Amino acid sequence: MKAWEASGATKVCLRAEGEADLLALAKAAAARGVATHMVVDAGRTQVAPDSRTVLALLAEGREVDAITGSLKLL
Repeated sequence: MKAWEASGATKVCLRAEGEADLLALAKAAAARGVATHMVVDAGRTQVAPDSRTVLALLAEGREVDAITGSLKLL
């Protein structure tokens, strides 16, 4: 985390098709030893409570690309 913050804290938003895709990406990240954080929505807006809406990957660009390379920019 400190290395990521020190390098400028780059963030890229990509679109997954749904919760199943987020779970598959999290599994792929875990297999590569990449730290993740899954955001679960509280349901206070139009998103259903307990929906998984965001997956953060904490890794270098090449490592992230290896996991998310097939996704499109949001």
